[in-house]
Amino acid sequence: MQRRKPFTLVEVVVVIAIMIVTGAVVISAMRTDSTSRLIARSSNDFRSLCSRVRYKAMEMGEDRMVVYDPERHIFYMARPVANQDEAMEYEDGFVIQKATNWELPDDFELTTEENRPIEVFRFYPDGGASGTSLTLACKGHAVDIGVAKLTGAVIARERGENE
Repeated sequence: MQRRKPFTLVEVVVVIAIMIVTGAVVISAMRTDSTSRLIARSSNDFRSLCSRVRYKAMEMGEDRMVVYDPERHIFYMARPVANQDEAMEYEDGFVIQKATNWELPDDFELTTEENRPIEVFRFYPDGGASGTSLTLACKGHAVDIGVAKLTGAVIARERGENE
């Protein structure tokens, strides 16, 4: 009777490595984004839009605004109307620049009392800002987003379960 050779250590390590890689690929493919991860990513995307608007205000030396259009669920960069002729052409006292925008994800809620585009934040050429805070909500999770008046920094704070 002939004796079988046992597996070498290298062969065992290779098989284990292949199993680990295969398991990681399967798990990542089957896993969906959790709500808290979706909230975090969306608030980062919104903060990125606000940063671009702030930098544009400082670069151009004139006010820029973040405007929310509740009909389309989109945030836009806008600038105030410069003269009365322009005011006739554009509604609500500002010119929307659609190239810089962020669309509210499908599962998110953002309620406003008005059905027309509204100014959320205004960024000034000196880097400062003004505006109200807003709350992005999705499946029971929420994040409050506000702006620091002096520095123009956009601040996001995740709400707790009991808030």
